[in-house]
This record gives sequence, C-alpha cells and structure tokens, in this order.
Amino acid sequence: MRIVSMALCLPFLFGTAQASIFDEYLIDPEDGMLDASKYISQKAQGFLPVPTIITEPAVGAGLGVMALFFHDTEEGKKQQYTEHAMLPKSISGLGALATENGTWGLGLGHISFWDQDTLRYRGFAGYGDFNLDFYSIGERELNKPVALNLTGPAVVQQLAKRIPDTHIFIGAKQLFRHVTVSLDKPLFPENNAIDVASLIDKQLALDITTSGVGAVFEFDNRNNPLNPETGFNYAGEYLYFGDAIGSDVDYRSMQAKGLNYWQLSKTINLALRAQYDGVDTDATTNLPVYVLPFIDLRGIPKSRYQGTDVFVGEIEMGYKIGHRWRVNAFSGLGKASNSFSDLNSSTSRITYGTGFRYLIAKRYGFVMGLDIAKGPEESAIYIQAGATW
Repeated sequence: MRIVSMALCLPFLFGTAQASIFDEYLIDPEDGMLDASKYISQKAQGFLPVPTIITEPAVGAGLGVMALFFHDTEEGKKQQYTEHAMLPKSISGLGALATENGTWGLGLGHISFWDQDTLRYRGFAGYGDFNLDFYSIGERELNKPVALNLTGPAVVQQLAKRIPDTHIFIGAKQLFRHVTVSLDKPLFPENNAIDVASLIDKQLALDITTSGVGAVFEFDNRNNPLNPETGFNYAGEYLYFGDAIGSDVDYRSMQAKGLNYWQLSKTINLALRAQYDGVDTDATTNLPVYVLPFIDLRGIPKSRYQGTDVFVGEIEMGYKIGHRWRVNAFSGLGKASNSFSDLNSSTSRITYGTGFRYLIAKRYGFVMGLDIAKGPEESAIYIQAGATW
C-alpha cells in the first residue's frame, strides 16, 4: 500500500530535489506514510495535484489535471493536528482537461470558510469546448443521439451566511453561461424521420445566454465537509432566469438535496444521497438542451438521461483498513421524466461499483482515490478527490 500511496502523488517527487525535504514535508512522522499536510499548509508553492484519466463515456477517453491550493491563516498553520480534521480558510483549484473527441476545458474554482465557518463562499469560472451526445431534444426522445458542440464561458457563485448558533446557512447564488451550440456530427437519417431537424434549428439559432439568480438554504452538521463520516447536509435552491437579469431564456430551476453519513462502527461507514433537480417554464419557451437536468451517477454518461424532472438516489458503504485506507462499494438509482407526475413511473436506471480512498492530507482529513462504476450501458473509471458528493 505504501507504493500505491506514493504513486498517487508522484508529481511531488519531481518538484523536490533533496530527499530530506521530501521526508520533512511529505512523510508523516507518526506512521511513516505519505502525507501532504505539511507541504500544502506551510510551503508557499505547495499544492495537491489531482491527475485524472478521463473515461467519461459522454466525451471519450482523455486526460485532466487539477492543482489544489490549501490556504490557511498564520494562526492555523501553527496548530498541531488532533484527531479531528481542521478546516482550511479556503481552497483554490486550477484545472484543465482534454479528450479524444475534441472536448477541452479550463477552469478556476475557489471555496472559502470565512470568520470561523460562519460565512461560506463557492465560486467557479471556466471556458469549455464540449462535444456531447444528447438523447433528447425539445423534450423529444431520440432513437439515436445527436452530437452537439457546446462552446463558451460559465460562472457560478454562491455566498451563504450561518444563522448564529445553528447549522443553518441562508444565502444567494448566481449562474451565468454564454453558449454557442452547433452540430458536432451530421444528423442520423433516423432522427430526420421524426422531424428532429426543426428542433435542432431552434437550438442552433442563437448564441444563448442563460443568466440566473436565486436563494439557497443549507443545513450542514457534517463532521468535515471535505471528507464527511458523520452528520447530515440538506440543501435547497431556487434560481430565476429572465430577461431582466440578461437571460435570453425565461425559466426557473429547483434543486433539493440530502446527504446522510453514519459511522456504524470504528471501521464501517454508511452514506446515502437523495437529490431532485427540476426546471419549469411556460409551454412556448424552447429550453436549450444543456439546461435540462440529467441523471448524475457514476457509471452513466453526462446528459444520457435528461428530463424536466430528475431524481437520483445513491448509497455507499466504506470499510477502513487502518488509518489511511478505505475501500467502498456503492449503488445508485436514477429517474428522468418530462413531468413531475410521471417521475415515479419512469424507467429506473441502476448503477453499481467499487473503489478505494487514501488519506493524503491528514491535517484536513482530505482523501484521494478511484472508483470503477457500471451503468446500464457502459462502465467508467473516476479519480476522486475529497468528498464523493
């Protein structure tokens, strides 16, 4: 296991010329195992590299990499590790990806826990050129996918304030996207037979801006947001997209999510996720295809199963092998429909898989690992960093 743990962070080796520096900053003196806590918290140039071998069926095989920078206060840097993981002041991430079907993207993200975690900020800005297959257009199911190219920038921001002496946060969220939609491949003749061409024309008519703002609510008493083992996280959001705030399309989006974590014993943990996503608009509005929510589960390609209403449930069990290692098994169920009333009767899409995690930064309780998942049609491998959900 020592060899595998070192392989997770080989980039550190190339940036450290002297073995003494490696031993001082990347080896935990308590157990002699690889640990990046001191390196990322005390070295000005220290970061945690997250390499990714992309096997996402929606975009094909590819490579990605992200650099995670953990920012701590001067007082926090002096604190010694205890049994309870510490929460950094903020985390920044810079990443890039490219795949065999021509998809590529660049992004910058930031998470902050300000004022002793009474104020939380999450932000992301990126630019992407994505080639994706869509199996429904204008709420019409297709017998073969339509390959579309989506290009443009996106910005997401969320700021939430904790109600004093509670685990409740209330805040606001903003989402902006400007997307150019074009055909990535010619239409299949079978799709022309059901007059999909006219629906595609509506999607390709304009560069589309979707701009929305709204309210968020969150209850969070997890023991560590970066790698929870106990506690609950229930969140809801409502966003309005309209002309008054620069959106070319008028609609509303809703999300309700519940994450549950239980420690069944010293070695066994159980987690459960339930999530609903929906969009609502008047009958005359033609929603861009990428606006519709989709079943988001390990083992199912992005945008494979879409609808105006989507439900996802997932369960995961983990077993600890010592302090550093954990193996896990999981299974998920997803449903997508074009009306809330039909959601219960829609087809269930089942996934399952297994994986492992390694505690790479004990100070923050931060883990990295890998999952292998099987869906209704395909299998995929996912490199994970931090909490799975």
